Amino acid sequence: MTTPTLHRLLTLCLACLLTPSAPAQTLARPGWVGSGINTDVWWKHAIVYQVNPLNFNPPTDKDTVGRGLHGVAQRLDYIHSFGADAILLTAIQPDAAHAQSIDPAYGTLDDLDDLIHEASRRNIRILLDLDPHIPPADLPNVARFWLNRGIAGFHVIGVTPEAHAQAAELRKATATYLGQRILIGDVDPTLPSSPQQRTYKAPDPQTTQLLLDTRLGAITPLNSTSIRSAVESTESIAQAGHNLPLLATDGPSFKRSMSRYADGKNDLAIAKLLATILFTTRAQPLLYYGQELGVAAPQSAEAAPANTPATPIILWEAPPPSPKGKPAPTSEPEPSTPNPTPNAALEDADPASLLNWYRRLIELHHSNATINSGEYLAINRDDQNVLIMIRKPKNVSPTDPILVILCNLSGQPQHLSIKTDTMKLHLRGSFLRTLLRSDDGMGTMHLESMTLPPYAAYIGALRF
Repeated sequence: MTTPTLHRLLTLCLACLLTPSAPAQTLARPGWVGSGINTDVWWKHAIVYQVNPLNFNPPTDKDTVGRGLHGVAQRLDYIHSFGADAILLTAIQPDAAHAQSIDPAYGTLDDLDDLIHEASRRNIRILLDLDPHIPPADLPNVARFWLNRGIAGFHVIGVTPEAHAQAAELRKATATYLGQRILIGDVDPTLPSSPQQRTYKAPDPQTTQLLLDTRLGAITPLNSTSIRSAVESTESIAQAGHNLPLLATDGPSFKRSMSRYADGKNDLAIAKLLATILFTTRAQPLLYYGQELGVAAPQSAEAAPANTPATPIILWEAPPPSPKGKPAPTSEPEPSTPNPTPNAALEDADPASLLNWYRRLIELHHSNATINSGEYLAINRDDQNVLIMIRKPKNVSPTDPILVILCNLSGQPQHLSIKTDTMKLHLRGSFLRTLLRSDDGMGTMHLESMTLPPYAAYIGALRF
């Protein structure tokens, strides 16, 4: 090939890349996750971790270098350690009129670039809450601004017609980028709970990939009827086939689950129970920062103005060694301590901690196709306040068995017999082989007679 010919070909290729009518474009930083080089549909089995950068990792002294986006970047190894696939940042713009900038309290654009780059090295995407009041005429430019910096998608807040219109405009922008840029919409929390009455008035089905359902966050106290209804509402979204449900038990708009349900005696068991429910539906889980550690700080403390010192809700460093003759510190707080601040280092070192229970559930969610995509069935034991979910693979086999999830939502031991129920569902099996259990029990569980301790969670494979 002659040099002039080669030059013409290179020029033509460059022109194709720069043509505005091209159907898609890649990032200016093609080595980053979501650049378009890798087009995996990453969000179909994703764990999303929502973070308020202001107090996730605030500085421990007068130096403010650890606060905001820089503080999140400092803890990426921690976030990666429990299997998060994406970080959803709460709104970092100062207001709707300045939607292409970052509030100085959160950091700078360089801090965001560093966070995206470092997260990409760990195969983690960065998503962004958008102010719902951004003028429609500004949305295309706002979207391109953040997408060009490497943002992998947006959360459109609210269920109003304005929010739906915003989602439609954002989708036009994200569709021109390779690398699976996504939109997260919200499910209307006022929708009927009855499966026969549910009609999801989401944006155009092709607009959003994920629909955030936070109705579990409004359930108090623990009640199998209400929780089963919330779980089945996410099943309705999944069965519709237009979007995938994104399920949350905690979030910025309601009290943390540790504060909602803790009784001062069974706090750890209750937190493990709720985590089990979150990770065993067909919905993709959304974690609100700190829930994997049992943070119980009141929302008022977390919502302090950006220009005030942030109160740490997580301690990151292990405490100094105890003096001789005194017991070593543990991840379990003293019962008399109100809303103790959890220590991530101690939780990491304790095999029985809430953090390590989350890690085991996330590993199961990522590795077991039946958990994240199997058919959903249920056995009603509302009279005992026990939630029983069944996940059935498309082709049942010894290597791909039916899974049964048992959750005792009561403070009393519950004796169960579900053999007749499984036969009515045409499920073959006589006992459950343990995959995960939150209590100290051992051995198999027989369908004709089993006992669940208070607030116990159990996941087993159906065998015969």
